[in-house]
Amino acid sequence: MESTIEDRSPESDVSLVFSSLPEGSVVEILKRTTPRDACRLSTLASVFRSAAESDAVWKSFLPPDLKEIVDRSLESSSQRHFSSKKELFFSLCDSPLLIDGGRKKMSFWLEKKSGKKCYMLAARELAIIWGDTPEYWTWPSLPESRFSEVAFLKRVCLFDVMGKIDTGMLSSRTKYAAYLVFDSRDSYGFEEVEVKSSVGIVGNEISEKIIYLDKDTSEEEVEDEAGYGYVSIEKVRSWINDTLTELYTSQEPGKELLGFEDVSAWMNNNLSQLHSSHEPQAREDSAESSGGPYPKKREDRWLEIELGEFFNGGGENMELQIRITQHDGHWKHGLIIEGIEIRPKEDL
Repeated sequence: MESTIEDRSPESDVSLVFSSLPEGSVVEILKRTTPRDACRLSTLASVFRSAAESDAVWKSFLPPDLKEIVDRSLESSSQRHFSSKKELFFSLCDSPLLIDGGRKKMSFWLEKKSGKKCYMLAARELAIIWGDTPEYWTWPSLPESRFSEVAFLKRVCLFDVMGKIDTGMLSSRTKYAAYLVFDSRDSYGFEEVEVKSSVGIVGNEISEKIIYLDKDTSEEEVEDEAGYGYVSIEKVRSWINDTLTELYTSQEPGKELLGFEDVSAWMNNNLSQLHSSHEPQAREDSAESSGGPYPKKREDRWLEIELGEFFNGGGENMELQIRITQHDGHWKHGLIIEGIEIRPKEDL
């Protein structure tokens, strides 16, 4: 009895279409896909499995200038012998290479799903205003960084960081985004402060955007156990100060100061007033404060914030400039910069 169309599995449909093709033709088909698609197809039908292991397929996913890039690295991993081009590809995805010799000013890797080139410019590769003045910036080593040094901000009013990279080093016909990779755990002076960032080709018009490197945690919202709603810590502080002032100024002349129990009773009696006076706008305040472009936590423990995007068409080699500035005149401290990362960006 012949099987109907409904009885056939997706694998049998694919096999039926491609089984008559020689493996060389299937290899050519896979070379025109992406690494992710090649892996998916290899699990879908047996006709793709052997072709998807072919060196010819995975060589096509490697950048044509890979030898020149690897030659710029002194790492032992760059000299390893790989049993296949596929093994080499995934090694370059999972283990970024430090390049530019002993200076280690840049790291290189491949995006796993597309094979596109990615780079991170080390902090030492960036132009940082006052970066060579120990009073303002120092250069410690951190075990969690891929680079030998990071930039530690001691104190500055003028925050200005810039990086540059040749577009010829990047994959052509690719939309890229640049990200500041940093740590702000012990910093101050950046809370809810507007920072300007820009990404663009030198000599062309460069558009700017506003980002935030840190949130103001004093405005974090809390919910009380009684379920009255959300009230910011700052509003609680303000209400306590106003309430205590009113309480003590209302005492009759000649009476002793109220004790702790009296103060506690007064505040408990007036707690509902606090919630009812702030509950209606609490959610709106939260939405406004969280609406800006804030940093996100990465898998490697660092934070990142997108600085801007651009399309690299290829062809003529140009200089891409990435800049972050904050010039409002107040002191800033404690930010740690690992570098600026440039990687492909997918439209959501």
